[in-house]
Amino acid sequence: MNSLTLQSLDNLPDINPGDNLAEIIFKSITETNTKVLEGTIFVIAQKIVSKSENRYINLDTVTPSNQAIELSKKLDKSANFIELVLRESNSVISSNNNVLIVEHKLGFININAGIDRSNIDQSTNQVLLLPEDPNQSAEDIGNELSILLGIQVHIIISDSMTRAYRYGITGFAIGSSGINCLLDKKGSSDMYGNTLVTTEIAAGDELAAAASILMGQGDQRKPIVLINGYKDNTKVTTNAKALGILKKDDLYGN
Repeated sequence: MNSLTLQSLDNLPDINPGDNLAEIIFKSITETNTKVLEGTIFVIAQKIVSKSENRYINLDTVTPSNQAIELSKKLDKSANFIELVLRESNSVISSNNNVLIVEHKLGFININAGIDRSNIDQSTNQVLLLPEDPNQSAEDIGNELSILLGIQVHIIISDSMTRAYRYGITGFAIGSSGINCLLDKKGSSDMYGNTLVTTEIAAGDELAAAASILMGQGDQRKPIVLINGYKDNTKVTTNAKALGILKKDDLYGN
């Protein structure tokens, strides 16, 4: 593998609840004469998946718990919003510095359980949650899109995250289909013939991060990026869930 090509998919409409993303993607490909090859990876921003799955919640309909009310006294956030974060989380990791860091129900650590207000209609007091099962979402989109195109394509659903002791956000994979997201290189050799003992590569996150450069975080309106040229000869396919580390294996939290 000597090169990768990344191309944003243009001519996409605003996504609404109930929209069929596979059909919308196929229509855009047809209208823009975009060339799609066998094995093309479609990196799809989480936000349009959530929108199509109607993961909107009106905060005015949320009744805060006592825990949310107590946290709201410490944080510059409404108790309703905090309650929704708690519902989407397994546990609260930290509430320092006016930031709510949680272990999401999907298994990764993020801020505010990925609940977002950006790039959605704010005429009502609504927020957008992450997809309920992003791996299943990726599987469904990938299967239908492969049928429409007549070739096998793969899917990564991406979001943005911060990292410990690093400024800024980067793309990462929260769902996937047909991609080996965690490459296990243990037992293989390096360039000097040394045996690799612990090396695992977060390929799903690396691909999502590459696509994120084209997607942007503001008004770019490029929620889908096609990646071609990626090769992985391993026989095992692990979806994005494999990227979530077990607490007993966490080197930074222990």
